[in-house]
Order: sequence, then structure tokens, then C-alpha cells
Amino acid sequence: MSRFLDEDDYGDYDDEQGGSDDLTPPPVKRRGSWLKNLLAIVVSLAVLIGGGYFVYTKVKQGYLNFTQAADYPGPGETDVLVEIPDGATLTDMGDVLVASDVVGSTKAFLNAAEDISGSSGIQPGTYQLKTKMSADGAVRALMDRSNMVNTQVTIPEGLRNTILISQLAEQSGIPEDDFTGVLDAPSELPLPDWAGGATEGMLFPDTYVFDTEPSATDVLADMVQQFDSVAEELDFENKAEALGITPYEALTVASIIEKETRDPKYGPDIAQVLYNRLDDGMSLQLDSTVIYAVNSSGTVTTSDEERADPSPYNTYVHEGLPPGAISNPGRSALEAAVNPTQGDYLYFVAVNPETGETKFASDSAGHDANVAEFQAWCQANGDACTGG
Repeated sequence: MSRFLDEDDYGDYDDEQGGSDDLTPPPVKRRGSWLKNLLAIVVSLAVLIGGGYFVYTKVKQGYLNFTQAADYPGPGETDVLVEIPDGATLTDMGDVLVASDVVGSTKAFLNAAEDISGSSGIQPGTYQLKTKMSADGAVRALMDRSNMVNTQVTIPEGLRNTILISQLAEQSGIPEDDFTGVLDAPSELPLPDWAGGATEGMLFPDTYVFDTEPSATDVLADMVQQFDSVAEELDFENKAEALGITPYEALTVASIIEKETRDPKYGPDIAQVLYNRLDDGMSLQLDSTVIYAVNSSGTVTTSDEERADPSPYNTYVHEGLPPGAISNPGRSALEAAVNPTQGDYLYFVAVNPETGETKFASDSAGHDANVAEFQAWCQANGDACTGG
């Protein structure tokens, strides 16, 4: 049944609106609810659309950053040293370069490396580069070994340890005391068992290059390792034993040969003389061992006083070989020591110390004639035979 609205149904509406006679119910509350709902929908859509746009722009920006990686135009600004560690991947290298401000991003470095053939062969080490290089320039700089900062030492044949480590210190910048400390306690060096811990003669003369800054142990270990390699190639140990001597005695012979001649071709004949004299029980009477014994700066002859020194290295006073090596021999001397010629030579003398020409004799008469030739050369060349 229909029901008419009375004044109570209108509430205060009439009073607020001026008392209208219109009996139609005012839809104010319903219209307000609808507008609020519409506004909420509009706001929600705006938030949704706006948030989506924000996310879209961020994703797009990230994608562009990945595919169009930041890169410097190059060629670079200030010098910088960068160390590429052992085992580093190209990504690791890129991270190191970014940290040093060499390249703008790791991705740019990887993109450049992918485009350059051979980039996978970049070696670990310390490189001289520049800040703010192009990624392409950085990759090419790392592939150029001339940009690698290295330590290089070159040691000639025939130096005793004390002189050798002085040269190592000068060339490497490593304190001499560091080398002395390692040689005094050589447990970290790969010495062969037959060396008995001795290092004289075991530091192979050669040129050594280190990609990173080495320690004294690193340098000396490489020298001993090179000795081991050469000795193995020469079958040094087995050939020494075939001669009836120990490898250490053969090393001592090699160290003498290295000091007694400048021309490797005479090495095997000098080895013959030494072994023949040892077999006959003759004193070796070698000035080279006396020079070592008294730590003389002489290179060819010695004085009567020096030849009387009681050092066990003095082969004028003591029979047999000295107790150890007197120099660090090279490959030719090592090879000669275990491959002596066969014959009856008992004497030798360098008749021309400048060229190394050496003459051999089987008896004292022949030797005296050779000595006279040597003395004539010395007289014609001033103090060349006694100079340091």
C-alpha cells in the first residue's frame, strides 16, 4: 500500500531550503554517494595509470642503461695503475676498471670486449692506463703488453751470490737484505735435495720478467726453478753420477769452468783437465778458487799471499774440489761439467784473457810454454791481468 511522506520524513530539509512545497524526496544523499564513488574510481584509475607509467619509465630507463651502457668518449685523462688479478673474468676486469674510473660502466667494457677479437686473452698484471678512457680503448690497452708494468732483472753468468743479489736489488728495487734473508733460510726455494740447502751456484743467470711486483722470494725461487729446468734438460744428475761424482760436485766443477773461460767452446776440455787432475791426486791450483776464497776483485791472477790463504776454497793449499760452487754457472758450463772430453790434458791457461783463447797441455813443458805466452800477453796489456 502506498504511503505518503509526512513532515518527519523530510527532517530539517524544508527549513534549510526555505520550505518548499515540492513533495518529491530530495536525492541529495544518493547523489553525494554516487559522486564519491565516481571520484574514487577516477582517483584509482589515475593512481593505477600513473603508477604504471612510473614503472614503465623506470623499466625503460633500466633497459636503456643496460643496452646503451655508459661510456666515456676517451682517449683518457690522468695516468692510473690498475691491477688485473689472477683468474679475473672479463666482468671482473670491467668492475675493476669502473672502480678506478677507467671506463664508464662494466657493460660498456663487456660490449667492447665482445667486438674485439682476442680480448679473452687479456693477462693478469698491473697496467698503466688512464682515467675516463673509452671502453674500446681500455680493452685494446689491456691487450697491449707494452702497457703492462713489470719488473725485469738480467743476471749474467759467473756471479757469486753476494754480487748477484746486489745486482738483483739494484734492478728490482727490492732491498738487498730481503734477498740475503731468503738465502740464509732457503726453505721456500725449490732447491734439489742433492744441494743440501746450498744456494751458491743454484741461481741460474738469465733474464726474468715479473708482471706484478715480486718479492725477494719470488725472484730467487724463479731463478732456482730455472736452474732445475735446465739441469733436467741436460740430465745433469744422471750424467754426474755416470762420471762417478755427485751432482753437487759437478755443479762445483761447472762453477769453476764458468770462471776460468770466457769462451764456452773450451768448457769440455777444461772439465777434462779438472777430472784428470782429481783422478791423479793433483792439486787443482786454480786462481778462480783463490779469488773466491779471499773475496778479491781480481779476475785473472792472484798474489803469493792470496795463494797462501788457508780457506778451504783455496785449491793451491787444499787438494780436491773446493767445498762448494764459486759462482752461478750458465747452461754451457753446466753442460761441459757433465760432458767432458776424453784425453790426457793436465794443464790449461788462457793465453789471451781478452778473447778467452785457451791452450792445453799434457805435461809441464807444454804448460810452461803456454804460460810464457800468457805472461807475454799480460806484459803487452799493462795491468789487464790483475785489474778488478
